[in-house]
Amino acid sequence: MEEQAFSIWVKSSSDDVANIKNQIDSFANEENKASFDPHVTLVTKINSQQKANDILDQIKKEKITITFDRINEGRSYFQRLYLEASDNNQFYNSVISLEGWPSLWVPHLSLYYGNELPKSYSSINFDKLIPITITFDTLELYKTGPIVSEWKEITTLSLG
Repeated sequence: MEEQAFSIWVKSSSDDVANIKNQIDSFANEENKASFDPHVTLVTKINSQQKANDILDQIKKEKITITFDRINEGRSYFQRLYLEASDNNQFYNSVISLEGWPSLWVPHLSLYYGNELPKSYSSINFDKLIPITITFDTLELYKTGPIVSEWKEITTLSLG
């Protein structure tokens, strides 16, 4: 039986993320990969929906406003190219009550998943993308796993 994986994200319903979504779509199309919605993962690698629901109950239900001010290149598939904020305190505060979390977690907003950087990355001017201030107003539980096109939204909560 395939092992289940769940993740809890924050997303924004604001039009402010349109440029980010366009960039994610552009990289995905260029590299023939599945696209995804802009989000920041708060908790990942949850092995059951019940445990995910329990964790979801513990996360603060407050909007998070963050300014992403830099682009970073990671070494892992799901953190290959992403936006990061100098000040992540609001992300940390939302999950501070979770036992054992965050450990080495670095909050980020991915632009691209892959083993290599997208071909057009070096020629893109990101001045129109960052800095960007985003208010995350939705908390979502997703069934995730290694295949992005198979990710499925389970629960959506509005943040107050």
